[in-house]
Amino acid sequence: MILGILSETNKDKRVSLLPEQADTLVKKNVTVWMEKGAGENAFAADTVYTEKQVVLQDRNTILSQSDLLLCIHPLSAAEIGLLKPEQVIVGVFQPLFNTALMQELAAKKITLFSLDMIPRTTRAQSMDVLSSQANIAGYRAVLLAATLFPRYFPMFMTAAGSIPPAKVLIIGAG
Repeated sequence: MILGILSETNKDKRVSLLPEQADTLVKKNVTVWMEKGAGENAFAADTVYTEKQVVLQDRNTILSQSDLLLCIHPLSAAEIGLLKPEQVIVGVFQPLFNTALMQELAAKKITLFSLDMIPRTTRAQSMDVLSSQANIAGYRAVLLAATLFPRYFPMFMTAAGSIPPAKVLIIGAG
């Protein structure tokens, strides 16, 4: 089996497979192909992947020849045209909002596992991409707000005086 890892084309810093997991798959006789630079923004250099026996390939080869494809964002119509029939894709495709894309995949007999459709239950928690990503986004939002806020967030008490804590309203869950 050939597993293909794509580089995300937008400014997303995530990668769909880290070197440690690639190593585990290679040891189980899975051939792992990765697009050059796919892990760079996630602090996983190509050399780390190649040390784990991951083969660097061009995007078109990965799209057209892999049996299982891992990606984060939906593919373009042109990329779907390169896929072979009965290929399997795992990613975050938001199928309820991308019906035309789903029809194109169905016409080519492509099997899609869209991780954003996994229910948010205890049993499926290890595969729940929405909760984990929302948690990270929320944490980052608070850090960003703290840098933009003109005062300190925590209360400071020193011999020179006290600074009261900031009062903020956080809207949302995740």
